[in-house]
Amino acid sequence: MKRLGVASPSLEMLSMFGAEKDKKKLCDASRALYDCVYIFVSSTNTMFRMLNQYLGTEFPNVVVRENLGIKENLQLLVSALKDMQETVELKDKDVQQCISGPLYAKILQPVSSMDEKVKLVKEIHGVYKGSFAMICGPIAAVLLKNSNLPEKLQSAVRMLMNSPVMSLRVGDLLMTHDEIAKALPETSTSSCPATRTGAKARSQSMPSVTYSLTSFMRVVLQGQTSKNSLETAAGYLEEAVKVLKPACENFQSVVRRAEEYVTLIIDKLQ
Repeated sequence: MKRLGVASPSLEMLSMFGAEKDKKKLCDASRALYDCVYIFVSSTNTMFRMLNQYLGTEFPNVVVRENLGIKENLQLLVSALKDMQETVELKDKDVQQCISGPLYAKILQPVSSMDEKVKLVKEIHGVYKGSFAMICGPIAAVLLKNSNLPEKLQSAVRMLMNSPVMSLRVGDLLMTHDEIAKALPETSTSSCPATRTGAKARSQSMPSVTYSLTSFMRVVLQGQTSKNSLETAAGYLEEAVKVLKPACENFQSVVRRAEEYVTLIIDKLQ
């Protein structure tokens, strides 16, 4: 008796499913990378606004230049952060001269309890006197100085310096499925194994150019078969996200801590 059951999917159907899955991986990775760039810039601008308001600095807003590559945008950001670092280091020295070592150390320690934060702020205010708002700048400066954000971002950029992803235009990171399909090379130039091609691309120093999506795909897919092209391109983007994401999350964490203290001082104690 003939067994009834669901028909097995054809090779063509499996191939289509695999291609769609790889397209989604590529879209997700490119979106994550796009978000990383904007989070770096948004966090930096939050720091600048805080310092401008409470320390009287005049740091200008940083703008993402979508027509430039990721590397150029992050290098511009590192330069702006180094200027900020010089300012907060000077203020940090002033703070260390004004308050005791144990009190200074408390600012850097993670504090989850609101009562403990209030107690710490009142101790610092007892040294500075005047209005509570006067200590917003010093606390923010201490947190930012000790976080050493410029070095952390610069280190991540150095790790990716030879990756073709860094030359990809920021504006091209928001890929749609249709744009990916159009960007794919129609035929592969050779049938070299993906591992060899990927290793070769990573070992070569990338020229200082900015890639469109199409150019990027052609560079990373050179020598790839059509079967693994999307997976290879997604791998490059995912690797960049993996390197940049920890620094990105660190930026957010530092800004959040500084904002929590400023909000506490202005909303509850002033």
